[in-house]
Amino acid sequence: MIGISKSFPGVRALEDVSFECRPGEVHAICGENGAGKSTLMKILGGIYRPDGGEIRIKGQPASFAHPVEARRAGIGIIHQELSLLPDRSVAENIVLGAEPTRRGVLDRTAMRAGAREILARLQSSIEVDARAGDLSLAEQQMVEIAKALASKPSILVMDEPTAALDDSEASRLLDLVRRLRRDSVAVVYVSHRMPEIAAISDRVTVLKDGRKVLTDRTEAMPTGRLVRCMVGRDLEEFFPPRGAADGGVLLQVNEGGNATISDINLTVRRGEVVGVAGLEGAGKSALARAIFGDRPFTRGTMQLNGQPFAPRSSRDGIRAGVGFLPDDRKREGLALGQSLRDNAALTLRAFARALALPSAGAMGNLTLDQRLRALDVRAARFDDPIRLLSGGNQQKVIIARWLARDPQLLIFAEPTRGIDVAAKAAIYAIIRDLANRGRGILMISSDLPEVVGVSDRVVVMHEGRIVGECPSGASEEDVMALAVGHGGSVAEPASACGS
Repeated sequence: MIGISKSFPGVRALEDVSFECRPGEVHAICGENGAGKSTLMKILGGIYRPDGGEIRIKGQPASFAHPVEARRAGIGIIHQELSLLPDRSVAENIVLGAEPTRRGVLDRTAMRAGAREILARLQSSIEVDARAGDLSLAEQQMVEIAKALASKPSILVMDEPTAALDDSEASRLLDLVRRLRRDSVAVVYVSHRMPEIAAISDRVTVLKDGRKVLTDRTEAMPTGRLVRCMVGRDLEEFFPPRGAADGGVLLQVNEGGNATISDINLTVRRGEVVGVAGLEGAGKSALARAIFGDRPFTRGTMQLNGQPFAPRSSRDGIRAGVGFLPDDRKREGLALGQSLRDNAALTLRAFARALALPSAGAMGNLTLDQRLRALDVRAARFDDPIRLLSGGNQQKVIIARWLARDPQLLIFAEPTRGIDVAAKAAIYAIIRDLANRGRGILMISSDLPEVVGVSDRVVVMHEGRIVGECPSGASEEDVMALAVGHGGSVAEPASACGS
């Protein structure tokens, strides 16, 4: 890609960016949200047409008016935003656009066999006849990956491919990338996860504000230098200092359970950040939704602020003073066609209240725009559609929404999924500030460094139960041992870390 430029109304997304990837190479692209990474890859994939510059594939000029043309040229793209057809089967999604036929009719036997073969390469047990919309977010991400591999690309773009995966699934995916490298596939790897970049890539290119900062060998780019190139400064105190949770018990769950989770005993204190860790399918999301009232507990008891708490719906949870940031912000947290202001006001009882909202603590009596600015939401205008924002800024808008209601308990599910290191640091600072102001925080995360670095203590789930608890300062290895079922018996009460 030579001298690529691209503008949108009011935004210069790319300015004279050049980039190359060789057969058998894994070339990482890094940068803050809004740096231009996804735009550059969408141009390569035929979704956008560049305003200037040239694409060459195997030395020959190439121009794509449609993604199908890019796919025929050997380019496969795993997009950060899921694009599955929810009412179609897994197999139908995997072969979409390249369906096998026999005598002019769809060959369903060949379609299902081909889908199984690709999923087997990913070491996935997803059923090919399952409805895509019924899958978990991580399973949908695996189907997206399988879909990209189905065309046997010579160039594979992976845009945040592990954002929805837990550590074990991400490890299997990185093994697949290594096999693709041996097969001479050119892999373009877009990621915010520094350890993955160090482990898998040969070279790294950094973009900032739509321009290329540098390209260098990965071994010459330690994390500190990479971060400085991305954000223009050192990120001191990436994980903010922990506070002291001395405000008493806010949430108490006793023997909670439903069809998905069992024997849940959990305490969250005011001023405390409690992390919830575990592998995909361990029950983390189900725990969050049960507490919020979205998919309620059917047995056991809860108390919130010393009072019985039994929400039967998310409305009940909101009324009681609980906020919930879902793990899939695009599908469950945002109205993508509406403005930033509209999205920030979605949980208010009346939209007019968004103009002047009372709130305790540092936020004070701020208008909605002031709240968005206080959270450093970066947008040309707050009445622009929220779909135009980067993932980090979208997440901040959802946080602004909940700050307007000033909840006692905030549940963050995968709070930094798919956002850059600078935005992560900002989200962590917000979480800690809320805790310091006496709110209770329950943080569900598949990112082990995050859950260990931010939390005051970590509860670990395995097969629908809490099987252990790790105090502040525990290692990632301690948490993982419990997560895989090696740190204690699930028949016993929550064990101490490492027992």
